[in-house]
Amino acid sequence: MDWPPVITAIATALIAIVVMGVGAFMVPVLLHSLRTVKALEKILGQVSESAKSIVGETQQVVKMLRGEIEGIVETSEDIRDRVTSAVDAAEDRLLDLESLIDVAHEELEDTVLDVAAALRTTRRGSAILKSMKNVFLGSGKKKRRRKR
Repeated sequence: MDWPPVITAIATALIAIVVMGVGAFMVPVLLHSLRTVKALEKILGQVSESAKSIVGETQQVVKMLRGEIEGIVETSEDIRDRVTSAVDAAEDRLLDLESLIDVAHEELEDTVLDVAAALRTTRRGSAILKSMKNVFLGSGKKKRRRKR
């Protein structure tokens, strides 16, 4: 009898039995792996939905913050413009006040000089009139003494 074909047939049968045994062992492992993959897909789906929700809420928060920041920037610009306008207006008013004070000062100086000149003229005129009175009417002291 030829043993090599029989040994080959037995070896092949043993290999087939081993492969079937491994296959039979692998079926529950594969089924368990399939269930694990499905559970992981479900968990990943939930995580993905949660992440999408978080991203959406984060985008809304970012939009709100951007709006608030833009509002603050606009308010700051408005305040800066108002302060600049107020400073410019105050500066213009101070220049006008300075001009008014200069004009009033000049007018006051002119008035004081005019009053001083009028007083000098009045004193001189008074002195001249007194002298003329004394010359024409005589001294008031002499007349009084004569009457006594």
